[in-house]
Amino acid sequence: RGRGAGLATVLLLGAVVAGAVGAATAGRGLAGRGKGGGEDFDAALGFLRAFLPPGEAERLPEGYLEENVYAALEARGATPWAAAVPWDTFLNYVLPPWSVDERRDEWRAFFLESLLPLVQGAGTLEEAAAFVNREVWRLPQFGGNITFLANQTPEIMSPFQVIEAQHASCTGLSIFLVDALRAVGIPARLAGTPKWVAPPFQGGNHDWAEVLLPEGWSFADGGEPSPLGFNHTWFYPKPADGQIPGGTNHSIFAVSYAPSEGTVTFPLSWNWGYSDVHAYDVTKHYLPAPSAPASA
Repeated sequence: RGRGAGLATVLLLGAVVAGAVGAATAGRGLAGRGKGGGEDFDAALGFLRAFLPPGEAERLPEGYLEENVYAALEARGATPWAAAVPWDTFLNYVLPPWSVDERRDEWRAFFLESLLPLVQGAGTLEEAAAFVNREVWRLPQFGGNITFLANQTPEIMSPFQVIEAQHASCTGLSIFLVDALRAVGIPARLAGTPKWVAPPFQGGNHDWAEVLLPEGWSFADGGEPSPLGFNHTWFYPKPADGQIPGGTNHSIFAVSYAPSEGTVTFPLSWNWGYSDVHAYDVTKHYLPAPSAPASA
């Protein structure tokens, strides 16, 4: 009985991944409709090309960036709350098709087709983001049982790798959540720290997702959504409040596709030599607010 169930699971996941790849490479589902150029398309494609890591253009499949732009713009036009995201925010935190050095899957059209019908009726961006954060791990379109398993980076990081394995460690799960949010037009980015300072987590790394809500950047632990929603995780306030701004090993960083004034390198604890991921040092966002001086 056990072997039969295992075989059935393998066949099911194979079908899920095959369907995902088929959607991405054949019809591209929703994103395949109404294709054409236009100012928004040209601007978005130009933005992606302008900040590609060295050698990336030669490694990408033909049409990869163009298909990503079509799907991202489709999502942007599908709901009032996605359309209201400022253009510059859309470019840097919705449009990008990867976070760090994960495999470059053609995931976007499949995620759009799978998730947009489920959030299109949401009244607000916050409502849609909460649904994705809570439900994406158990949706049958993605295999139905994506869970945390330690020490899977860098072997399992990309969206289709996660779907096929039905597990990943914090980096793969957080990338998956970032991509799911971006797929429906919600600004999101990968965040993390190379090494915790405070015991008993001292020396361990962790990555998570941040989502831009009207009140500002909020955070969630990929694959382990809190019933209390965003900004409730095992790592906050401790051990996050022990991290040190302005460093490398012990700071908290959030990925930015484009470099700008104030960006630094996002340190990859599994690939220290890779320096082509831009980031902001956001450590101070996770530290306690300074106490107000006592009144006289």
